Amino acid sequence: MAGEPSSYGGLAAAAQAVERLLSPLLVGLAVLATAAGAAIVALVGVSVAMRYLANAPLYYTEELVGLLMTAAFFLALPLVTLRAEHVRVTILVANLPPAMRRAAGLLAGLFGVVFCLWFFALCLPWLEFAFSRNLKSEVARLLLYPWMALLPLSLMLSALAFAVRALAGRRNGVGT
Repeated sequence: MAGEPSSYGGLAAAAQAVERLLSPLLVGLAVLATAAGAAIVALVGVSVAMRYLANAPLYYTEELVGLLMTAAFFLALPLVTLRAEHVRVTILVANLPPAMRRAAGLLAGLFGVVFCLWFFALCLPWLEFAFSRNLKSEVARLLLYPWMALLPLSLMLSALAFAVRALAGRRNGVGT
């Protein structure tokens, strides 16, 4: 469908322009996700080495690895959504006629936007709670709200990515 004219005309062109503007930001977030993944590997490696060489593992490894893993996921999610590179099962949709595939893509985009907005609404009170009480992690005493702020940011960017893909005439990962 890339290159095919969309039935939305100007809306598709606007969505494609937003996609071009959004892509560098999302790539930057994905680079940060990669750095978080590398930090996980380094942290676990150092902790294991300290456990076996000095009998003194880093006491905060599990906690920090959990935060870094969550950060990596939510930092990478918007780019994966924009590019529709997530895991998907397309056996049914791939066998639909092109018009129905387009409708399935729009429906998938709509469901994605609704889910992201719903999850966004659910995570905001938790972020506000952590911020207002200055909550810290149990072992390393790291402030939690900076980590938690990644969720609403990621969800809003993912919702935008779902909308852009649907309106730009992309397949949203539906079909081949």
